Amino acid sequence: MTMQAFKGITINPGRVAAKICLFSAIHRKQVPEYRLADDNEAVREIERFAKVRQECSDDLARVSAEVATTIGKAEAEIFTTQGHIMNDPKVIDGITGLVKTERKNVEWAIVKILGEFEEMMASLDSPYLRERSSDISEVKQRLLNKLGNQQAGFICEGQAHCRRGKERVIVAGELTPNMIVNMNMEKVLGFVTEHGGVTSHAAILARSLGVPAFHLFHDMFDARYRGDTVLVNGDNGEVLLDPDEKTVFNLIQTISAGETSPEIAVSPAGMTVAANASTLEDVRLARAMNADGIGLFRTEIFFVGAERLLSEEEQFVFYRQVQSIMKDRIVTYRMLDVGGDKPLPFLRLQKEANPFLGFRGARFLLGNPDIFSGQMRALGRLTRHGKIRILFPMIIDTEQMSSLIERSRSVLSGIDHDSANIEFGAMFEVPSAILQAEEIMRQIDFSSIGSNDLIQYLFAIDRDNELVSREYNPAHPALWVFLARLSTVARELQQPLSLCGELAGREGMPSKLIETGIVSLSVSPRLIPRVRRELTAHVRGSAQSSEKTHNG
Repeated sequence: MTMQAFKGITINPGRVAAKICLFSAIHRKQVPEYRLADDNEAVREIERFAKVRQECSDDLARVSAEVATTIGKAEAEIFTTQGHIMNDPKVIDGITGLVKTERKNVEWAIVKILGEFEEMMASLDSPYLRERSSDISEVKQRLLNKLGNQQAGFICEGQAHCRRGKERVIVAGELTPNMIVNMNMEKVLGFVTEHGGVTSHAAILARSLGVPAFHLFHDMFDARYRGDTVLVNGDNGEVLLDPDEKTVFNLIQTISAGETSPEIAVSPAGMTVAANASTLEDVRLARAMNADGIGLFRTEIFFVGAERLLSEEEQFVFYRQVQSIMKDRIVTYRMLDVGGDKPLPFLRLQKEANPFLGFRGARFLLGNPDIFSGQMRALGRLTRHGKIRILFPMIIDTEQMSSLIERSRSVLSGIDHDSANIEFGAMFEVPSAILQAEEIMRQIDFSSIGSNDLIQYLFAIDRDNELVSREYNPAHPALWVFLARLSTVARELQQPLSLCGELAGREGMPSKLIETGIVSLSVSPRLIPRVRRELTAHVRGSAQSSEKTHNG
């Protein structure tokens, strides 16, 4: 069969090639609808609902406890939230009331009531809140499956060749949290889904588990693809169906944390390869990969998972765990990067027509002094145990940078901390900041380039928009003019400069970045060995070329 290429959105980065295994999280069986004979039958129907609801609640409590132990407490709250939805008096009264008044079966009432809630959430403007409708959908399906004695599972379940996802890429309609925790994730190589975005609960869990995941703009949930080979390339947002052997060989390199070859174990002299992280599991993997540090820790993911504001103490305990895992390796904590594709709905912020150009990043931090102060105090307390870096997102100019530094020092002056163990940095991802790079860098200790947003704002392009995603081009010469400018300014000021976007992990880009003068990269933990291998090969090639020139 001829190789086919499809575009999509990377939910969790990485590359993997394997056979397809189809998983049906939702059985497409028609929900029964029938009338009840009398009031007594309606009472029995309500009792049946109460029994099943209790069983499902117990299941959710068990799953929540397991996730809290194996993944993290913030991720476990996903299932706690689903339990709250299931036991919400409005939901219970709505379903039981409909059974009584309409005298119809409970399955029909569940679809009617929860379907209305689901549609209401899905119609909201906020992408984050729209994703939350999946919680209601999963609660609905859990109840229906239990009532009908149905179980989600693999399409080939029970057949001799069924491997239950082992050494396979699982293709599913949607990546649900329950689906993830009920599989042996150590054996699954990756996911491709039709629905569910980068802010979904399931996406957060996939990132926590370090499993490559992909949302595709194409219907692959089709029995005809079962058993075919698929290559998921999280570096360029592409899925290849039936790739040829040469393509697989060129794109896929099997790398494990246990490999010890020099080009994987350490970075070339004068270069650093750190890790991007969002969870404790990411940090543990970064340590296993011998990362030179955490170049970007996304603190907002902890809040997103918990779905509430976290206290100073909760944050401090969490950050302290990160420090303990990394030991002597420095960690760069990005202050809350809220807004755009990472809203926090529980803050009840004013609705914005264009949140990507609105109250986000540094603007949000300056506009919420209480949230800013709580996080800064939690991070400041870490300095009593070692050195840290604090990174401010979405800086637009020198005035904004100055305000953030001034406010940070004011907050820290009120707590016990070691100022010698703290460095402040700016994230360059807005063109206006790059035009004032020298003035901004003079106020800080280090700089970081967020290539994902920089490309978005430089070219006015939404990489998650299927209509324009093909124009998302990290190789565009205009981008490299900006990168070279930042590199030159940082070098003149002798200031550390790193790049932490997806660009750093794309094949061929690390070498190009080094040639530009950017010698510090931060990538997904699983990409560290491959990036180091490329850098080492580049250094060796440059040395050999120089030697030939000298001898010639």
